[in-house]
Amino acid sequence: MNIIKVGKEELSYVEKGEGETIVLIHGFCGSTDYWEYIIPPLAENYHVLAVNLRGHGTSSFSGEPFEIEDLAKDIKELLTGLGIEKVYMFGHSLGGYVTLAFADLFIESLKGFGLIHSTAYPDTEEGKEGRLNAIRKIQDIGIIEFVNGLIPNLFADESLDKLPSEVEKAKKIGYGTNAIAAMETQAAMRKRPDRNNVVEKARLPILLLKGTKDKVVSMDRVASASSLNISEVRLETGHMSMQEAPNDLVNAICSFVKQN
Repeated sequence: MNIIKVGKEELSYVEKGEGETIVLIHGFCGSTDYWEYIIPPLAENYHVLAVNLRGHGTSSFSGEPFEIEDLAKDIKELLTGLGIEKVYMFGHSLGGYVTLAFADLFIESLKGFGLIHSTAYPDTEEGKEGRLNAIRKIQDIGIIEFVNGLIPNLFADESLDKLPSEVEKAKKIGYGTNAIAAMETQAAMRKRPDRNNVVEKARLPILLLKGTKDKVVSMDRVASASSLNISEVRLETGHMSMQEAPNDLVNAICSFVKQN
């Protein structure tokens, strides 16, 4: 694990392989360990960077409130620090929100980007209330019990039966999340804007990867735009294709990068 100082934080990241740079950004209460099965095959042909967001994995958290845009700026500082000018960026769930914010702020640094089980839409009013409930839950029962309730809903029902070890692995990854950072992340996600315009206006290759059994992001609520530069891939998974069908996810990413 590598560490770089970014503002008040120390961001940890995994770096493997050579070639075109692919940046992987994990979801809420995740870490670079989410990509455990994805990084080695990608690194056979590409330079892969997987980053831990503030308070996730082994990245630090100073305790100050932040916005999704601040997380995108962290990634930009990391890339600048490593001397990397242009990348392909793929974000899972929360990581997709960060990817969209990055595209909004630093489009010149992207060769293409992808949303992995994520959405360009803002939270609905019901979703915003859910964020507040999540914050209260973390305060009331702590991060471990919160994660125990969160993780099973991320997997397809059949995956809960077929892949119990992966469900437990995702829980253990989540236990490492800083509780205050988790609450601040929920607050930041709650305030994020509608970024369908980013998808619509980007003249870059875009991958929208959807899970047909995703209980968190429905397939009709990923992005409103459709154009020749947007590729859509559907996998027979829940919200966690990197654990439920890692080979299929690797194939989708590699095919997307090769074609563009």
